[in-house]
Formats: sequence, structure tokens, C-alpha cells
Amino acid sequence: MTMTARPHIQLPDAGKVRCSLDKVAKHDNLVSEMSAAFIRGVNMTAHLTHSTLAPDLQEWTDRDLRAVEQFSQLVGAQLDMLAHGPERERLIDLATRALHAARASLVATPPSILLRLPASKLKVSEVIGQGWVELSQASLYRAVESLRFYCVTPKGRSIGKEFPAWQFVQPVPELIAPVLAILAGQPSSEIHAFWISSADELNELSPAEMLAGKSFETRPAVHPSQQALLDLPASERLRKVMASAKWQHRGMADIIG
Repeated sequence: MTMTARPHIQLPDAGKVRCSLDKVAKHDNLVSEMSAAFIRGVNMTAHLTHSTLAPDLQEWTDRDLRAVEQFSQLVGAQLDMLAHGPERERLIDLATRALHAARASLVATPPSILLRLPASKLKVSEVIGQGWVELSQASLYRAVESLRFYCVTPKGRSIGKEFPAWQFVQPVPELIAPVLAILAGQPSSEIHAFWISSADELNELSPAEMLAGKSFETRPAVHPSQQALLDLPASERLRKVMASAKWQHRGMADIIG
């Protein structure tokens, strides 16, 4: 009877075993650390309620909030799969920062949703960088050419453009184009003066305030009779502003004539 020799099995030495175990332990620690970082963020974003949202986001439905929570849970389930390779530490940092940024976007008020109108003027880079519009610089300038927005030349300069910030506050972008069409052809300084100057026919409100249904942040107080005008439906406010613009346009034509 022929005996078959058993193959010799080379066992790793103790040092290699310890090294392998250390790698497993480090991986487990990494996963734990990533999970902890994620949980810290999820604890701040999960279980959202309407009371934790900014006023202008409280129209979100329960379904919207559940979708945010489900997304957080799905991302958490994928972290273990991503915890490999030389970029693991960087991944932890990126995940943590992304979660903080996501939470901030839920509770912060976007610049275009404000209760009062800003009186400032912005460079084109500021309009884009601060999130007032979702347009490129080239697209914003094209929007000016198509009378969807307007810009002015800074005082004392012959070049450069600035954008009055009030026109980016909702619901102005949806309403302003018909008025700008009436004012087309006038100097940009005259157009801006029309928007921000108090008008007798608007009960001393400016056309910008009437169109937006909101007062400028520089106005110290709003009289109840003025507030009644600001509370009118958008279509009625637009009609009043268009009538005021036509009146100014006729006045400018008379002066030129």
C-alpha cells in the first residue's frame, strides 16, 4: 500500500500574524471612527422637525424630511465599503465636513429668501459666489441684456458693473422683466433711481419695495397703510409698478422732447 505524503503547510511566523492582526484592528478602528464621525453629523441632521428648520423652509413636507433622513442612513451604510485604501483619513475629514455643510444648508436662509430688501450693490463675482442666482457670470450678463435683471456703473467710474442686490430677492426675479422693458433705453443710473426712490403714487414706498412686497432694510418703519400695499397680491403690485414706470417713461420722453 502506497502512502501519499501530506503537503507541507508553511505557517506564517508570529511577527507576520501580529502585523496582519494589527491591520485588521486599524481597519476596525477606522470604520468605528468614520461611523462615529458620521453619527455625530446624523444626530444633528436626522429626526428633523419643522420647528428646527428656518421659517422659509417650513413648507417642507414630512415626506421631504424623511427623504433627508433616509439619505443620511444610506450614506452611513456605504461608509464601510469606502474605508479602504490610502485616502481613508482624508475620507473621514471630507465626510465630516460634508455633513456639517449639509446641516447648515438646511437651517440657513438662502440670500434670495429674505424678509427685507438689502440696499447693497454687488460685484458679479459676489452675486455668483454668495448664491444669489444659479447662473454663471456670462449667463448673468446675458440676463441683463434680455432685461431680466439690471446693473449700474459704480459712481465715479467709467467701467465696471454692480448689481443692486434687492432684485435677486424673491419674488422679484419673477416679476421685474415687464418693468425693465418699459424702462429700457434709459441710463442705468436713472433706472436705479426709479427703483429705490419713494413715489407719491405708491404711498411713499419705492417701486422696488412695492414689487417685492417687502421694505428696504434701511427703512426705519412701515406705516400700516404702506403695509397694506405690500400685502397686495403680486399681480396687483406689479400692475401698480408698471403704471409708475410708464408715468416716468412718459416724463423722461417729455424732457427729452
